Amino acid sequence: MIRVADPFAAVPPPHPACRVTVVIPAHDEAQHIARTLAALANQRRRDGSQLPPETFDVLVYANNCVDATADVARRTAAGYPGYAIHVVEEWLPLNVAHVGTARRNAMNFAAERFARAGIVDAILAATDADTAAAPAWLDWTLHEMQGADAVMGRILVDPAELSTLPPGTRRRLDEENAYNYALAQLTSLVAPRPWDPWPHHWQRSGPSFAVRASVYDAAGGVPPVRVLEDIALYDALVGIGARIRHSLRVRVYTSARVRSRAAGGFGTRLAEWNRLGDQLHKPVLVEHPRLTIARLTGEGGLAQRRLAPVPAADATAALRDYMACGNIARATRSSVASMAG
Repeated sequence: MIRVADPFAAVPPPHPACRVTVVIPAHDEAQHIARTLAALANQRRRDGSQLPPETFDVLVYANNCVDATADVARRTAAGYPGYAIHVVEEWLPLNVAHVGTARRNAMNFAAERFARAGIVDAILAATDADTAAAPAWLDWTLHEMQGADAVMGRILVDPAELSTLPPGTRRRLDEENAYNYALAQLTSLVAPRPWDPWPHHWQRSGPSFAVRASVYDAAGGVPPVRVLEDIALYDALVGIGARIRHSLRVRVYTSARVRSRAAGGFGTRLAEWNRLGDQLHKPVLVEHPRLTIARLTGEGGLAQRRLAPVPAADATAALRDYMACGNIARATRSSVASMAG
């Protein structure tokens, strides 16, 4: 690992036509980083034609790596000479050597680099080093950014790795996804947002995250938290009223590894589900649907009641039944009245 005063000093200014920098924090990702970069170097337009390589660049921020992450990234980049793939190494002090610092350092630099170049309409995109973007990921991101300040992409498990997961883990993942879709649909019906029309997804994580550089700055950048820094940035964007699109067309495929690089992430859940195996008495538990409906519609005291969590499959069925029974118009009026009060 190279230790220098300014690890970004060798990164040149962006091409004049560049409007997107894809930021990839990477910690001991030698196994996956080549696949991640290859997917970016093979980006296409929505019509299947090549996405001009000068319109975006890539910044790999390899921090505190004890494997060959940076070397593999550089060798991979050398195989795509028409693409600007920059690899930066830094050894962070142990008290701040976590993904929050890494993502913040890399995204802050990317924003500052565009500002120094006088590019005011830049977009900061992010993915993870164990994730492969779909062929038109960037072009769909740019398309969905019209009328929005940030775009969250749909994060799917790599199909080849998904097939290797135990049946109980796949079942829990399906149950969790079905519940989150039902919750997102109900939320959209009760409180529709013109910049995020239904259908859309619910995810808000680092493997597919894009934000206008100006909005990123207004939100204060990535909060320097040890874990779930992507969720913290999302919450900061919500806090300033950013228009956030959750697009089903923007897709990436992430690994199913259970040794997560950050505690509390997707890998942590997979590890727990793997441990539970096929125990049917250990389903995914979620908020009681009566509390969910009360919270979204502003139904007074019910939202304050203590009701035990229920299996995700049961909650999904209850939310779908609620939406199917003609309750939405009444719920929307109740919600509006609650907000007005």
